[in-house]
Amino acid sequence: MHFFSLFITALCSITGVWNAWQYNNGNWDEIARLLSLNGYDTVFYCAAYGPETDTEGLQECLNACTPLGIDVHAWVVLWKTGKCPVEDQNQFELDGRLQVSSDGALENWLCPTDPQNVRLMAQLCLKLAAEYPVAGIQLDYIRFSSNRVCFCDGCRARFRSHLGVRSFNWPSNCVSGGRLHDSFMQWRADMITDAVQAVRDSLSGINRVVLLSVAGTPREQEMRYFSQPWDAWLRSGIVDFVVTMNYTESDSEFVFWGEQQLEMAGDRSISCGIGPFSTRSTLTLSETEHQAALAEEMGFDGWVIFHLSSVFLERLHSTAQIPGSRSNPIRLQ
Repeated sequence: MHFFSLFITALCSITGVWNAWQYNNGNWDEIARLLSLNGYDTVFYCAAYGPETDTEGLQECLNACTPLGIDVHAWVVLWKTGKCPVEDQNQFELDGRLQVSSDGALENWLCPTDPQNVRLMAQLCLKLAAEYPVAGIQLDYIRFSSNRVCFCDGCRARFRSHLGVRSFNWPSNCVSGGRLHDSFMQWRADMITDAVQAVRDSLSGINRVVLLSVAGTPREQEMRYFSQPWDAWLRSGIVDFVVTMNYTESDSEFVFWGEQQLEMAGDRSISCGIGPFSTRSTLTLSETEHQAALAEEMGFDGWVIFHLSSVFLERLHSTAQIPGSRSNPIRLQ
């Protein structure tokens, strides 16, 4: 492993938790203390949901966590407009900046091939990193909403320019089974990569280390479906680490996904997301502990719990104790 990879891996070795959008109720001092006593060293605070931000909550989280040695990363949900004021959503629609499905239906996601949208999100990430002492920026939903988008007028023009042709049948040539489908899917993935690069470039002017990470889909099939080639981003170094969302109640599935992910990551840093409170899985305390141990045994650089829920806080309250070693994770109860 190269020195730089070793350096980044050391920085990215984490025991963390994701914090949901606008979890800002003035009790971060207590939460930070409980996290520290239970061995947690990283919080991914949802500081932006699409163009909307929660900087007040981010600052509260930083104020409480930083003195205790807990790193805070600004978790940024890309493209989604559902939290925006109605007038902003209407303007995005009027300006043709939303994703459009193959049947012409509008999505409440910004189109990631539109340069205006990419600049908007890159500038938002830069603002968060420049104005708040976060350890990193984590990009979530850095992908398309499905494999049936985007077929907006802008995508048609940009894909046509990419192909260097004057015309083709749109969208029939580009949907599944169409003669240009493979080329279209590769172009989509390249556009998402360009968006990640735009965020990386925006952070390069900051005079301190700001790690860039992504929350990654767990399976190769989903990576292709959503156009999210996070393995290529790791290999090229445009992201410093990935946290894969391995939300499942099946240990065999958990291990199968994890082994594939570690192989794809190679010598780059990758951590394992565990979902005891996700929509895909509900895990008991012992099941959560077991998956955390599996993640460490497989060789992940850390693990992150989804998410900081009331049940999670109750578990932290039950037994707040001096943290043990990472090789023997302490109980969350």
